[in-house]
Amino acid sequence: MEIPALSSYIRRKDMDSVLNCMVSDKLAPGDYVEKLQKLIRERLDWDFSLPLRSPVVALGVAMDVLGLRTGDAVGVPALAPVWVARALELRGLSPVWLDADPDSASLSADFRDRLAAGGAKALFLAQPWGLMADPAALRDLGIPVVEDVSTALGASAGDVKAGQLGTFALLGMEHASSLTAGGGAILAAPGRREAQALRNASQALAPEELMPDMNAALAWSQLRDNERFLSRRRELAELYAQALARAHRKALAQAPEGESAYYGCVVVLDSGVKDVRAYARKKDVGTAMAFENSCVAAGRVPEGQCPKAASLANRAVAFPLHPRIGSQAAQKVSKVLATLP
Repeated sequence: MEIPALSSYIRRKDMDSVLNCMVSDKLAPGDYVEKLQKLIRERLDWDFSLPLRSPVVALGVAMDVLGLRTGDAVGVPALAPVWVARALELRGLSPVWLDADPDSASLSADFRDRLAAGGAKALFLAQPWGLMADPAALRDLGIPVVEDVSTALGASAGDVKAGQLGTFALLGMEHASSLTAGGGAILAAPGRREAQALRNASQALAPEELMPDMNAALAWSQLRDNERFLSRRRELAELYAQALARAHRKALAQAPEGESAYYGCVVVLDSGVKDVRAYARKKDVGTAMAFENSCVAAGRVPEGQCPKAASLANRAVAFPLHPRIGSQAAQKVSKVLATLP
């Protein structure tokens, strides 16, 4: 059986949490949403969190709270997931496309110049594959930041934790995210002032925009064990790093000193992408193009505007790194990494 490149990790205790919610016959936003909000405040130190139906809804609410209007520009990394472009499009906002650093997939060195030239009034900060952006690069930016921690939760740079870089933090909880609710997202405010603004905005939302209790029950159960998930991914990442060293290859790595969230093992190839993926498949190891669902891969970014991001989208291959992988499977993936053609 092939080891999937990406996989949700749902345990029996997660199923029990969802079942308890189901038998209560109360699936609308309610008790489990409140339990999830309480746990988020305790574990993640966010002043206020709002569980919502999808990342698209969450980003839309953030843009509204920031006071953005039709025609305003927002900085968007070209490697951000394509749903970001869709969310901005729904509100009539214009993207200012930002290129990528080839070693970390984070923002390129010229991102401040691009933001200024495009008149951006906010920045969506993508942090792909659990690799946290450099806090120093964002210092005194002068515009609000919506920080995506969907795969970076648990990462740190110095004494700064992922989720503390932006005006708002957005935690997507879709399939195969580092934490899953089976769908949905958390929009959170680390600071009190922004928390009050978000709390006020939440009063005007329709029930259909909020996360249902059944999804919140799964999210609550997953968040309780986030440290355990992170520990397992760290073990796998260390094993894979040794294997890649034997193959004289490197995975994408976080730029600032600290610790990534070890969400994935992404190898950037100079050539032979098809051959590498075919080789892994023969060994029952699944792979995925690391940025196949990005804005640049979806053709949203004008050709030639973000060449480094486009190059990564064509050459970066993701290998399995998730808590579902047991010891035997980990050794199989490691062997493939060590012998890549």
